[in-house]
Amino acid sequence: MPFLPGEPLILYMPNGRTISVSSLVHGKKTHVDGVPLPHDLLMEKASEGIPFPLERGGWVLPFRPTHAESLSHLKRRTQIIYPKDQGLILLWADIHPGHRVLESGVGSGALTVSLLRMVRPGGSLVSVERRSEHADEARANIRTLDPAGAADHAMVIGDMYESELLPGEVAGFDRIILDLPEPWKAVDNVKRLLRPGGILLTYVPTPLQVHTLSLALQETKNFHLVRTVESIVRDWEFGPQSVRPAHRIIGHTGFITTARFSPEQLPCIPFEPPF
Repeated sequence: MPFLPGEPLILYMPNGRTISVSSLVHGKKTHVDGVPLPHDLLMEKASEGIPFPLERGGWVLPFRPTHAESLSHLKRRTQIIYPKDQGLILLWADIHPGHRVLESGVGSGALTVSLLRMVRPGGSLVSVERRSEHADEARANIRTLDPAGAADHAMVIGDMYESELLPGEVAGFDRIILDLPEPWKAVDNVKRLLRPGGILLTYVPTPLQVHTLSLALQETKNFHLVRTVESIVRDWEFGPQSVRPAHRIIGHTGFITTARFSPEQLPCIPFEPPF
């Protein structure tokens, strides 16, 4: 399948090195080992998964980037939520088409793009970001990675901790995702905005933050099945005569906490693993 103008691609070299092309542009060139490779040539003659010969010998293997690969090359001012954590967030928050989702703490928009991919068709995403420069960067990344998603997305400049946020909204969201340093300060807004049976998910880096949040959720008597997990990913290497874990490991990056909401105050029901 040929490549089109504006498409991103990754050129894989035989030694495992990669060269990322953010967007194919007529008249532009990308250097491979110091040799310019015209984008027009890639669009005319290259096909995905087929070795593409280089002018001075050798070849590269072009692929369209996966979503996880695109996120790793995202332009950003802030640390993004790693793909390993995003996978858990989308699963444990049970994001699916038709949901109306609220997120706060947008940063560079990496999770925003993933959420937009999951809520469509029929759903929508509202992002609350306190800093306008982060909101602008997130909008730009959405236009690059998921242009069609912009129609189902609304960016609100505001503070999730403030009581006057989204006035008039009551129980209008199926899921609320918070990537904030003090999510317990947003609990009152969550209680107002989340529908009965909805899921709150938070992402924080330290155990002390999780502890403070857990106590705050218990005190409300409105949140049940509170659960906290983290993900650790380790690659494995397989050679002709050896099998071993890779030296590099993606260890702790953040804690993911989920809770179910009930508008009635009841004794908190603890989470029990189903398996």
